[in-house]
Amino acid sequence: MRTFFCFLLLFLFFLLPLYAKQVSEIGTEVGQYAPPFALTDLEDRTISLESLRGQAVLLNFWSTLCAPCVAEMPSMNRLSDALRNRGIKVVSVAIDSNDKPVREFVQKSAISFTVLLDKDKAVYFDDYAGPSLPATYLLDRKGIIVRKFSGLQVWDAPEMKDRVILLLEKK
Repeated sequence: MRTFFCFLLLFLFFLLPLYAKQVSEIGTEVGQYAPPFALTDLEDRTISLESLRGQAVLLNFWSTLCAPCVAEMPSMNRLSDALRNRGIKVVSVAIDSNDKPVREFVQKSAISFTVLLDKDKAVYFDDYAGPSLPATYLLDRKGIIVRKFSGLQVWDAPEMKDRVILLLEKK
């Protein structure tokens, strides 16, 4: 019995704080809460990452000047359209300095998911330490990063769709 209490005290005073810190860390690594931000969309509405809690989020950073970014947008749009009603929220963050080419691309490509503007690139470089474009983070319903993707992806490929569906099935 004495051993049990010693272990309990050890856990409460030493191990629990380490565990709590690990779970609540904010960062861009798998297992961490995605850094919070608030940006405006193309209709000038402010959207925060926090407001999307409760939904799985595919968070994509891109630019109209990035050929792989532009190339993956149609498949991302198809994934968004296919899984929107199942709880996935696709959010892309354009890091273009000027919103005009972003607006033109979104209209021409009939993009139906949320597009946010990070004109000063502060969210991308300061919070997400953007290594390359496109950079995409798959977040669970709590806002925890479960997967990171770098470079061009085919978002509506069966294996990618299955990966997202598995995440959506987790409550």
